[in-house]
Amino acid sequence: QACRSEGGGRSVDGGGAPGMARKDCPCFALQHDELASLLWSRHINSTCATDIAASGGPESSRPEAAPSREEHLDVSDDLGGCCGAGGGWSASMGSKEFQARKRQILTSLDRSPKGSIDAPIVEFMGWLNEQPNVVTTSSCSGRISIFLGSSDPSDSKGGEWLIVSHETLPDASAAWSKLQQDLAARDPASLMGTLVTFLLEPFVLHAECADTETAQKILAIARETGFRESGISLGKRRVMVQVRTMALRLEAPLYIDGKALTSEDHFGALLALANTRLIENERRINRLWDRLRDGLALAQADEEDDEEPWVLACPQTLARGVKLAVEARGWMDTSRKMLPISGGASGHAAEEEEQPQEGPPRIGVPLTAAGAAAMQAEAVAWAAEPESGGAVSSSSPPTPSVHESAKCKKAKKEAEVADLAALWRMGDILELLRSTALPGKARPAQHGASSEGSAGDVLSSICRAVSEAHGLLKPQEAQELPLHPLLAELQTMNRLQWRGDVALLPRGSLCSELWDRLAHAVQKPSGGLWEAVRVSLGARLLARQKEILVDSEVRSGAVEVVAGSGSGWVVVPGPKNVRYALDVTRCMFSEGNAAEKARVAEWQVQGETILDMYTGIGFWTLPLLAAGASRVVACEWNPNAVEALRRGLHLLGPEAEARCEVFAGDNRRPEVRAASAGQCHRVMLGLIPDSRDGFPNAVAALRAEGGTLHVHWNVRSDEEEATARAVADELQAMFRRDRGSSWCCEVAAVQRIKWFAPRVRHVRIDVRCTPAPA
Repeated sequence: QACRSEGGGRSVDGGGAPGMARKDCPCFALQHDELASLLWSRHINSTCATDIAASGGPESSRPEAAPSREEHLDVSDDLGGCCGAGGGWSASMGSKEFQARKRQILTSLDRSPKGSIDAPIVEFMGWLNEQPNVVTTSSCSGRISIFLGSSDPSDSKGGEWLIVSHETLPDASAAWSKLQQDLAARDPASLMGTLVTFLLEPFVLHAECADTETAQKILAIARETGFRESGISLGKRRVMVQVRTMALRLEAPLYIDGKALTSEDHFGALLALANTRLIENERRINRLWDRLRDGLALAQADEEDDEEPWVLACPQTLARGVKLAVEARGWMDTSRKMLPISGGASGHAAEEEEQPQEGPPRIGVPLTAAGAAAMQAEAVAWAAEPESGGAVSSSSPPTPSVHESAKCKKAKKEAEVADLAALWRMGDILELLRSTALPGKARPAQHGASSEGSAGDVLSSICRAVSEAHGLLKPQEAQELPLHPLLAELQTMNRLQWRGDVALLPRGSLCSELWDRLAHAVQKPSGGLWEAVRVSLGARLLARQKEILVDSEVRSGAVEVVAGSGSGWVVVPGPKNVRYALDVTRCMFSEGNAAEKARVAEWQVQGETILDMYTGIGFWTLPLLAAGASRVVACEWNPNAVEALRRGLHLLGPEAEARCEVFAGDNRRPEVRAASAGQCHRVMLGLIPDSRDGFPNAVAALRAEGGTLHVHWNVRSDEEEATARAVADELQAMFRRDRGSSWCCEVAAVQRIKWFAPRVRHVRIDVRCTPAPA
């Protein structure tokens, strides 16, 4: 860190040499490894045990040993003083090397004992890993836990988690009872020498960066958003940034040698404090994500200079194999479609689109900027390698040559991964260019390895998993459970749906006697049939949809989890930066309402007060707040949906959250009317099959000047207009009864939302309600 201006000596005594020119710095001649070694010696001698534990503890399932030099060298402040003020120290990994490491890391996520990224930060981590110069290596969203370990501080091995939750634990009595029952079931002798500890561990993130500039930007944002103990670690060939804070951490002993050190009341107070800190932890995570979105986006925009996106053009007959190869390397830009593109293959890295040329049709495969850079870097090595004679890799019999493959008029049923190096060396097969010809996808990508592919890709993944599971049967079992009818049923199965990182099988699918028998026959160590399907899809949970009872008072989630572990909480993207949070096992979510949510988000509602009488998880409330509504009164009586709504409000941000007033419980009670009567520009009546129960409060809610009621209704497809008029007439009679004889109600519009059943539509009827002029 320090440089002495007199004598030319080198020092690591903590002093500095501000103003010293880089070329005059005695440290300048040091190789990076030597400088890192000096800094490591200084660091390891001055770092206390708590700092080392803080660097790895929260996201680990066991106490960490002291880190190696490459794993933990916190030089975030050390580097600033080296080589003079403002000179800094810069390190970066070659684009090719970093992208290779990133692919390796992402293909092995998640190697923790839990087996998946924590649900509250799944979307955050997914977004962060889409950034070209960063990849996450470990993370924890923050958790409340109770740990049983040794009371001997020198014995840090082993131990057992008795309670772990990444969400708040509202029921202190239940948690205390569970803890006592767990300990009471153990042999008292086995508890001698043990310590039971209550822990609140805040968010922690370790990420590898392609260069120190990216790491320093993340570090600065992390510290600004409350993660003040964050730092940068510099290894021989790696730049790591750690985001963490100790300010929210809480630790207290509960039992020693099996004897209680506290009471249930004290435990309840501890848990209440931990819940408060976990909520603050979530707010800090959201602030961090918001700031990173702005900071990294600006940096990426500066680097790209508003240039057109990258496309890899190839012959149509090879497009499938090239796409698989690009996906395998992590270069695929999943936000754009893969479509035919005009232009010839005149060069490997054209900076502009070529003029349309005659010849076979060519397909454009969308690449990320990082993928294009990595491909350009690898192309140098490809050009130097001798030809291997094949352009496709496969375990099947020998494949045709590149030219033979290109001349094929019929694509193979199962495409093989193309050998990009061999194709590139041909000189006229692949072309890397910039183009705006590929449009963006209409729907955001969901989580899961197979969710970004086509329906055929997903079906192929499931078929392979089922076939492999069937292959584990004994010969007699395989004869009694033929594979053909199972695969035939898969071919007729409706489309798989995703909720965040949870894959949902269609209602009533794959549940016949044959499937039950196969699932029962295929047991550990394979993990079971449904576990194999889950893994093939890249999903955290695999569930099957069940019938939602429309007539039930509380419409809870209707899914059956068949594989995976962890809670059902997911985050699903919505319009205008809205993110819906929900527990899929407890709350319903309709994909058919996506277009309607987008329409609502575009309404001109600035300055308006709106009553949402059937809020659910925030289907309409969140888009209305995103559109700029001044105040939304949200009513919901399903407690699980209320919790999801509050989480969605947190994700939307504190400013929007402050504009929403949530009423949990019956929307017909006096408190709701007092908070809304005569104040609203609009009222959302989003309950189906009809919203008639909400009419009295809706009539009372509109301002004296009038407003609009958005009434959701299930109607026969040939009765839409008649039903809309009948709804308007019913509301007009109620207005004249309750608000005065001058009120008039007219149908302003009827918006079709989705088919609810054969010949039955879910529609929104907009009724304009105004008092006649005096």
